[in-house]
Amino acid sequence: MHENVTHHHPAVLPVGHRARPAAAAALWTSAAGAGVFTAFAYATTQLRAVRTGSPWQGDPYDTVVTFTMFFVPLLGALGPVRALLCRRDEPLPLYRVEQILRAALVCTLLVAATAATDWAAVAARADRELWNRGTPWLIGSLVPLTAVAVAGLLLQRRAVRLLPRASDEGRRPADGDWLDDVLPLLDVLARPSRTARGLAVRPVRGRGGAIGFVRARFTVLAAAGALGAGLLVATGLAVGEGWQGPLLFAVETAVFAGGTFAFLEICNGVLRFAVPSAVSGVRRAARIGATAGAAALPVALALRDALWRALGLGGRVDSMGGWAAVALAGALLTGAIAFGAAMTGIPGRSFHRRGNGGT
Repeated sequence: MHENVTHHHPAVLPVGHRARPAAAAALWTSAAGAGVFTAFAYATTQLRAVRTGSPWQGDPYDTVVTFTMFFVPLLGALGPVRALLCRRDEPLPLYRVEQILRAALVCTLLVAATAATDWAAVAARADRELWNRGTPWLIGSLVPLTAVAVAGLLLQRRAVRLLPRASDEGRRPADGDWLDDVLPLLDVLARPSRTARGLAVRPVRGRGGAIGFVRARFTVLAAAGALGAGLLVATGLAVGEGWQGPLLFAVETAVFAGGTFAFLEICNGVLRFAVPSAVSGVRRAARIGATAGAAALPVALALRDALWRALGLGGRVDSMGGWAAVALAGALLTGAIAFGAAMTGIPGRSFHRRGNGGT
């Protein structure tokens, strides 16, 4: 077995390394937790008979689960799909193991954050007048959800501690990102059919293929995808709860689109979905500002009554137009502050990051 080592930083995790079973246990526990959470979130938000007695059916608690019920299943599925490239009898690229574990960790943290939010609603006795005979069962259902989240966090901590570590002077950029594994994954999935493999791989290969296109335009594609997701959610709410006017539809679209865009951008930075070859200082600051401003929209929704009171406008929001103006102004201010803070720490040069796979 040949192990490629550069500056004391191992590029592969050899067969038999003790971190491998620990990483597998952490990954599959995270995936199981994502499944349990998805069933829990769907039942407590979409089934009216269950939701009526829920302590966390109102904001700010409901805003949290509104987003995590979409993000957790996506992250929970990404790791196991990418793990199809991990063979027990072959060395594993270390960057792949690290990134899969990061995705599992983010997924589990979202589950844990939602469970903590729901426990906070119980402790605050939120919407106490709506509690019914089913409420104790809902509260009891938080116990297994919390347990699987805690187990996942402990297993992930153990797996990360067992991974080889680099010395400070030996650190270097990761060897790849999630897009670099698209081609080998397509090859694995289409292996039974040579024709299917050719049809699946050809459009994404090379500089002009889909991988290069996504890597060069990830932020734009994330914004377009977030807007599409916002429209779908707002449409679903309009159909399920009745049309309440174009302003509310626009607000719901903007809030969910903003939260989704911020989530995708933050995950790209943490999980390295698509790493561009170079990012100028101003563009990087603008991206940070846009992400911060977008993230401020769902925060404003969750805390709308508290913000309304802080501005001296009354006890509760009584004007959708007024709240929309306040939320937009807050998002613009947050984005401007984040942009300015990013610019103050950026020298007058480009930030170069190593790109892979056709850029």
